[in-house]
Amino acid sequence: MSIDMTGVEGKSSGLVQQKKFPQGAFFLLALALWLGSGAAAWANMLRVLVRETSTREIPVAVTQPATWQPTGQNPITLTPGRWHRIPATQVSRIQVENNGLIQVGDNLYPNEIEIRPWRNRAIAINVVPLEEYLRSVVPSEMPASWHLDALKAQAVAARTYAVNTQRQQKWGEAPYDLVSDTRDQVYSGFYRFDPKTSQTRPVIHARSDKAVTATSGYMLRQGFKGYYRARLPRNWISWGGGYMPVSDGQHLDQEMTHQMAKAGWNWLQILSWWYRDEPLR
Repeated sequence: MSIDMTGVEGKSSGLVQQKKFPQGAFFLLALALWLGSGAAAWANMLRVLVRETSTREIPVAVTQPATWQPTGQNPITLTPGRWHRIPATQVSRIQVENNGLIQVGDNLYPNEIEIRPWRNRAIAINVVPLEEYLRSVVPSEMPASWHLDALKAQAVAARTYAVNTQRQQKWGEAPYDLVSDTRDQVYSGFYRFDPKTSQTRPVIHARSDKAVTATSGYMLRQGFKGYYRARLPRNWISWGGGYMPVSDGQHLDQEMTHQMAKAGWNWLQILSWWYRDEPLR
């Protein structure tokens, strides 16, 4: 096989139209590995750092009736539609009713917020189910307008990254599993308030929600971190009468993934190309 070092502009029009991809060997290998190591299991809940400040308190607001419960104390009712200053002198949790959201800063988060001191700072942690977390991460990391199979591939990569980061305790003894910026994956909650326009816009999107749901439970097997980048350094290989980008087996190229999906590749084929293995459910 010949490797072409030409840049993307020189070869992108030669991206191979995907009609059929030999998946049988990948599937049998993946199945054997799965049976040999046991079914993949991961925690359903993630702890995501969403706010860190040098002050001794964190303001929060809620969209539905909620309770704030400091450790060892009785719960206190929080009224919707106003700011509540929550001290960070001890660990406390805010839980909202009726599928409401909890606003911290300009972002509105689902499920539960934990507020606590950590290394002389006040921090807020969103305790959130994995699949709910992905509903925000996928459209934050890839435009929701992109091809659905690209979004599905992104969902599997993001799920794998989140679970592996939690398993490997990237942040050591910190009371959270991931942070909400590009040091891990961008997580902005479900909605974001724009103070300039006084409008609240959704972060989540129906198309990316569909991608998350359609790939629910799918992950790359152990050994793959789920790394991805907007654009990887690209070499090109002659393949099937056209050209395809060379994979390093560890990273997904988001821009090229979109082009591959538009050319007819499905999300399993895309993931198999970039990671040289199929995901497991």
